[in-house]
Amino acid sequence: MIDQDRRKHPRCEKDTAVIYYFLNSFTQTDAVARNYSRFGMYLETYESLELGTIIAIRNVGYGGDGASENALTSSSGDSGITDACQELKTQVMGEVKRCVTIKEETASRYGIAVRYLSPAT
Repeated sequence: MIDQDRRKHPRCEKDTAVIYYFLNSFTQTDAVARNYSRFGMYLETYESLELGTIIAIRNVGYGGDGASENALTSSSGDSGITDACQELKTQVMGEVKRCVTIKEETASRYGIAVRYLSPAT
């Protein structure tokens, strides 16, 4: 992951259940947003996405309170609610900027960095 000191915008590091879908499809895929800011989001899912892909992301709820129990394995630690945590969008469109493989014993997950196309001001 990117060093926090190098980031331009503060991030909320509270696991949040989200779904994403392609604009030309009705199929939705579960994911967990590991962190997000006003301008983007890092999420993990079991589906690889190509760079440049445009997706719509919808907030389903915070994972720390059981809202995403059967989503993906949760990360350790909970930094609590900060000002950056107020930046979570209900629904937003974004462009995939990075996709990395996270190896696991049974399957692979993918870390997806998404830049919002038009963040709210």
